[in-house]
Parts: sequence; C-alpha cells; structure tokens
Amino acid sequence: MRVNHILTGLALTVCTAALADVNTVTIVDHITSGTDNTVTQPDALFKRLVPIVETTDEDTDERDEPSSRPSNGRSAGYRVQVFSDNNVRTAKAEAASKQRIISARFPQYQTYVKYTSPYWRLKVGDFKTQQEANAAADELRKAFPAYSKEIRVVRDRISLSAD
Repeated sequence: MRVNHILTGLALTVCTAALADVNTVTIVDHITSGTDNTVTQPDALFKRLVPIVETTDEDTDERDEPSSRPSNGRSAGYRVQVFSDNNVRTAKAEAASKQRIISARFPQYQTYVKYTSPYWRLKVGDFKTQQEANAAADELRKAFPAYSKEIRVVRDRISLSAD
C-alpha cells in the first residue's frame, strides 16, 4: 500500500511538471511568435531617448555644427572643458576655485561644475557652433596659460539663451 502511494505521488508530480511545461510561454517565445509587442514608457523616458540632433540637406556642408531642435531650453552645442579630475580629495575644490577665477575674468561666459562619477569637470560657455567654442578656448588659453593643457572643446547639451 505504501508503494502504491509513492507511485501515485510520483505520477502526479511528473504529470504536473509536463502540464506546466506545455502552458509556459517565455518572453522569447512571445517575441518570436509574430504577435504584437507593446512597450509602455513614461513621457520623460521617451524625451531622453529621442535624439536631439536632426540632419537636413542644408546641414550637410556644416558637419562640425550641430543642427538642433530646442528641447526645454536645451540644445546640442559645444562647451569649453577647462578642468577634469577624479581625485577624491581635491577635485571638487579645485573645480570650484577655477570656476570663481574664470567667472571673474570672463563674466560673459556661464560656467558649469558637474560631477559625473568619478570625474569633477568644469565647462565654460554655451556655444552653438564649434568655431565659437574654439574662439573662446583661445581666449581662455591666453588668459590662463597654466590651464592650457586641459582646455578643449567638447560637445555638450547647452542652455539656450533668450536671444
């Protein structure tokens, strides 16, 4: 009698496992079965995923200059990176110090100290074209020769001014 219970239990377990295997649909099965797949995402994520740079036929001659569509007062453009360091003890203070010095000498340029792990960076200006950014970089090199090795023009999302 005891063997009978064991065999019955074993048979039920095997049948249940076989039935579960038949009814299980994995995500790979669903995607490859030809059914429609719907992705639901927040609007904020969609805005981050949509590229901000659009190229038109008019822009093909100016490959260095981004043609951009404004997005919440922000656009593709250029900034001059003056400082970048990942020293945990000194980088933040050094970026802030250089920011004060540059802002005092060039009040017409907005300065930005940002932390993107593990780097503290100081960037200057909001330039629509690479040529404007290069001119500003040259001004900064002349005014601060000690910083000249680190000064470089970088692509960035810039703040649009109310022109």
